[in-house]
Amino acid sequence: MRLILVRHGESVGNSENRLQGQEDYDLTELGRRQADLTAERLAAEETAHVYSSNLLRALATAEVAAARLGKAPVVLPDLSEYHFGEMAGETYADLRQRFGTGVSAGERVYPGEEGRDVFYRRVTTAIWRIVDAHPGESVAVVSHGGPIALFCQSVLGLPYRRPMPFSIDNCSLNVVEVADTAADRASRAVLVSINDVCHLSVASEG
Repeated sequence: MRLILVRHGESVGNSENRLQGQEDYDLTELGRRQADLTAERLAAEETAHVYSSNLLRALATAEVAAARLGKAPVVLPDLSEYHFGEMAGETYADLRQRFGTGVSAGERVYPGEEGRDVFYRRVTTAIWRIVDAHPGESVAVVSHGGPIALFCQSVLGLPYRRPMPFSIDNCSLNVVEVADTAADRASRAVLVSINDVCHLSVASEG
């Protein structure tokens, strides 16, 4: 099967440079243009199903794509972004002031945060269930930068870490090919493209 991991379009939180986590933000005007272009790309990719995080910025993106395919998105809360606890919604400037410039994002401990091991199990379990439910099909999963980077790292056999070792831009496509017959998950999945935004050139010109 073909798993297409899609980050949501630009959100208000993105435009305000905030640590969004599970705080809800709608799409910006640019984000909506990105969602429209992504819907066209997913239709061209013969996508059969669309899954989505329950957070507004992802669901708004997924609904555009699913409508283009004549479907409704399947909403799974386990596809949502990392829960940053009390710090969710803060600007990155405020976080640097609170933690100090000498503390990297990967070293910060956020009061009330979800926990990285919990996050890893939540996301990978949810995505593998989707994979197992759709052998031989192309399926889009609209989620967030954190979950997508996490799953791509797991496919590459890398440990999950922050900051992420690669970029996952808004409405980028990140494609994983999964063999339907391989005996174990480690040998089933191959990351074939990452951060593909070629379909968004028109949006950036608007």
